[in-house]
Amino acid sequence: MVCAAVPLFAHHSFKSTFDIDKPVQIEGKVTQVSWGNPHASFDVTVVDSKAGTSSWRVELPSPNALMRGGWNRNSISVGSTVGVGGYAAKSGEPLIGAASVNTKATGQTLAIPVEQSWKLPERSDERYNAGDPVQLFGKVVSVERVDPIPSVHIAVISLIGVPQDWIVGTVSISTLDQVGWKESSLVPGDVIQVNGLGSRDGARKVFALKVVVIEKGGKALAAPVALLNSTPLIP
Repeated sequence: MVCAAVPLFAHHSFKSTFDIDKPVQIEGKVTQVSWGNPHASFDVTVVDSKAGTSSWRVELPSPNALMRGGWNRNSISVGSTVGVGGYAAKSGEPLIGAASVNTKATGQTLAIPVEQSWKLPERSDERYNAGDPVQLFGKVVSVERVDPIPSVHIAVISLIGVPQDWIVGTVSISTLDQVGWKESSLVPGDVIQVNGLGSRDGARKVFALKVVVIEKGGKALAAPVALLNSTPLIP
């Protein structure tokens, strides 16, 4: 899986249009793509053996935001099969505010940090220092998928060759699921790169803004896999 991330919806408040208590997941074929401001969108036809055929419109951020996340107007094409995770429109119409879009043919996933579940620490947050960026490379020791702060324990060799243990805090489990980070996505022994914010108390803890797998099963990946990338959100 190749995962990219884009900034928040900017034209209108996500919560004003979509119901964050009504998550929706669909899979179907793309019938139309609109690459225009203020929001890109595409239409999907879903075939259900019980409910029959239904059509949904999937709303995305602006084209500029999508391009910053590594997508372009050809990333989703008419006829392609996609999986979409997101939230239903409050109006009741068949409209989804996308949180993740997976293109089945390529495995490429677009992760969209929607405002109800993806929160950067405030500058007043007592846990993390927004002015202390941290970058780590290390081997995964364990993964704890426990809310409210799922975490990854990694073993790091410092620049001067000293072994260190770090705890990497992530976003909620529901958000990890929405952006395609499943239990099998990261396991002990994997080697990852982490970019994030350091702990205010000096402990070896970091709030992850970006997590990239660079080695899996003892072998370096030809193309690193981004499980999480909210760095476009940094002010």
